[in-house]
Amino acid sequence: MPLAGAGLSRCKAGWAAPRPPEAHSTKSRDTVMQSTVQLFNTALARLGGEQLLPLTSPQEDNALGALCGNVFPHVLDRALQAHAWGFALRTAVLAPVAGTVSPAGGFGRRYMLPADCVRPVGLEAGGRSPAYVVRGSAEGAVLLCDESPAVLAYVAREPDPKRWPAGFADALAWGLAAELATARINDPQRQQYYVRMYREVLGEAAAQDMRESNPRPVLSAWNAARFGECSDVGGER
Repeated sequence: MPLAGAGLSRCKAGWAAPRPPEAHSTKSRDTVMQSTVQLFNTALARLGGEQLLPLTSPQEDNALGALCGNVFPHVLDRALQAHAWGFALRTAVLAPVAGTVSPAGGFGRRYMLPADCVRPVGLEAGGRSPAYVVRGSAEGAVLLCDESPAVLAYVAREPDPKRWPAGFADALAWGLAAELATARINDPQRQQYYVRMYREVLGEAAAQDMRESNPRPVLSAWNAARFGECSDVGGER
């Protein structure tokens, strides 16, 4: 995936990467984001300094605000899908879908996923871990399994910045800066740096989430190799 920094500079040899992460201000990592506009401005500061008015909707401010607003949902969903974040975990009894399950599914029941589900984590079944698959259908995303009822733990799309941990919000700002590096200024070199920062900061946030007793970590090869326990973080599109 392509993802207020100081030290961005141009030199005769080309763009110079900022100072290493430890030299950056830690303000954005220690402060809870109060709005998406604040997060957009953090990303824009890392990109070069343009800012949106804090008291207006980003979509109403100008073309730059509209661009941030259009790109950000993708960044948010990718970050939420990367790990079983404790702050975004939800549980729901799934609604059954009428009709016959395709024999290819190998399961006898199908259920609609919650509208805010970005990542299924697992079915709750008294300590068991029932098998299931997720398929697309005319009704939307459906979950196939043999459970009745089906109680799903999942990562929800959490749009409220005040609920995001500081590290997660910091990673989102790096991710948005990476997207804007091509969409706004067409600078692949900066994009590569921002992607690296996004992956590093998101990985740190996921590790911190696990230390705070995230009940259902789901691992991927990338983070398993890096942290021993973590989920898929980033990746080239």
